[in-house]
Parts: sequence; structure tokens; C-alpha cells
Amino acid sequence: MSCPFTAAELSDLISKLESLQTWQAQLESSASSQPTPGGYTRGDPKARALAAGSGKPKNPFPAIPPIAQVWKLVKEEGSPFIGNTSIEVEQGPGSVPALVEDQASFICVDQREALQRVHLCYSAGFWARVALETFVSQISPRGLSEPAKHFIVLRALGLGGYIRLSDRDHFDRFKDQVGESGLLCYSFATETELEVFCQGAKISVPPLFEPC
Repeated sequence: MSCPFTAAELSDLISKLESLQTWQAQLESSASSQPTPGGYTRGDPKARALAAGSGKPKNPFPAIPPIAQVWKLVKEEGSPFIGNTSIEVEQGPGSVPALVEDQASFICVDQREALQRVHLCYSAGFWARVALETFVSQISPRGLSEPAKHFIVLRALGLGGYIRLSDRDHFDRFKDQVGESGLLCYSFATETELEVFCQGAKISVPPLFEPC
């Protein structure tokens, strides 16, 4: 079988391969001699993220930049919801867990009224989750108790997550940014009611934000 290359072509190819091998060796030697502090270790995603400055989002507000840039984090998201997070529309919200009912004492002095508010918020949370997953308009009323001091927003134009606010003026400012289209939000007189609502929706309590 004849060789497809001439002797001169083989000699030239070998020379180019040797040059390439030398260049690769020099490149690897240079890379290994570079100082590592402040950089990252190859294969370590956490170190790479920190070196790139992306270990933690600079602005955790879950919205497009024009909206997010005017808000700052005040309190981190609550603990993840414990239990089954799936929603069965046909079964409804079901009975309120005893541990959730126990929160009634933090709502108001009148125990009967407090329990009614617990059940209302728990049910509203369930139907809010249904509205989210079925892409429908708000099912239950926005104002669940008065005076409205605590707000949760689950859906809005430009918003990519759940947030909460603790001031009427803050909520109005956010609403001015996003408008009414597609807005899914609720208000409560107490933070406890907001937490009960989240239990009904089977979500963690969202992070708290306020204007910068």
C-alpha cells in the first residue's frame, strides 16, 4: 500500500506537530505557575462562582432590573414548607392543621375571631396557589383582614418569584411599577396571618423587601 504523503509532506507534518506539542506544554506550565489566591480551583463550582463575583446575587429581588433596582432585602425567606407541596384542586384546602390553628393566639384576643381568621387565611392561601398553577385571575379577595399592614405578592408583570412587603406605601409603590394586569396579591393585619396563608399555599414565607 502506497503512502498518501510524500517524504517532504510527512517531515513538515511532524515538525508542525512537534511545535504544537511544545506550545501546549508552555501554555500548561504558564497556567500552573499563576497565583491562585482570589481565583478558583478548576472543578470547584463554588470557588468559580465566588471568583466570578456571582456567589450571591447582588440584588435578590426577583424581578426585572428596572423594578428590582429600587428594592432592598430586609429579611430572608422563611424555612421551606414541610410536607407535600402538591395541590389537589378537587379536594379543596382541607382541614387546618392543629399546629397552624395554634397560631390563632397571636392574631387577636378574641379566640373565636382569631380562629376564623386562621381558617380564612389558610383557605385563601390554597386558592391563591390554585390561581397560580392554573394561570387564572385572583379567586379570593385581596384584603383578608384590616388594617392592611403586611402584603404578599405572588404574581405580577416583571416579577419572577414571591415577595412580601410590610407597609401600605411600599405596596402602593410596587403596584405603581407593575400595574394591575395579572397581579395576584393579598394583605393582612398581622404577620401571623400571612404565615398561615403561606401554609395554605404550601410555600415558604417570602423574603421581605423595602425601597432602597
